Amino acid sequence: MLPNQILGLVNNGFLTFKKEAEFIQNEHPGLILDAEEINGTPSVSGIVQLEDENGSSIDSYKIKIIPTADYPNRFPHVFETGGRIPNNIDWHVYPSDGHCCISSIPEEILICKKRISLHNFIVNQVKPYFFNQKYREHHGYFLKERPHGIEGNVLFFIETFKTRDLAIIIKSLDVIKQRNEPNRVNLCFCGSGLKYRKCHREIYRVISAFSNDELDFFIGMIMRFNQ
Repeated sequence: MLPNQILGLVNNGFLTFKKEAEFIQNEHPGLILDAEEINGTPSVSGIVQLEDENGSSIDSYKIKIIPTADYPNRFPHVFETGGRIPNNIDWHVYPSDGHCCISSIPEEILICKKRISLHNFIVNQVKPYFFNQKYREHHGYFLKERPHGIEGNVLFFIETFKTRDLAIIIKSLDVIKQRNEPNRVNLCFCGSGLKYRKCHREIYRVISAFSNDELDFFIGMIMRFNQ
């Protein structure tokens, strides 16, 4: 891809984010589009409120949200700027630049394929992340915690396919990559002996949202993890 084409994609992602951010205060009064931009990158900053089931505020975190170049195809980066969360991976914060580890890579990609917006990202990803951080502050551990890095990404597939046999997962991903969905009455490709419709049909349809390049990436990742 030519440099000017890459720049165009970056600008489109930033423009999309900025357009959504211009109205973010209507939905999240504590957050505003920052007036100043660095290298043309927009950002949102302020306070994100955590509410209980009755809509009453129970806590808040000071944050900054900066889009990645390929937004909305990937999550924006979220930074906790109030100093409450330690800057280390055990608190689901990347020490390299301090942005929050919101989800595993495959989960993020699948969510983004359904077309995220800044508002929905804050409601469905950012707030749950900080609820989990609040839980750890009070109880010393996360309510829901997944390992970091490659292990966390592999665990997504283990949970999705409901097996710890990585060879079966690799085989299944390769079958899905062929884009030839089995007949509902065929035996499932996983080798369970069950009919496809009663085994991995729904999982096949979820995972088939990944592109072949993405499936190749995950197959390679699992193979390396399995060595």
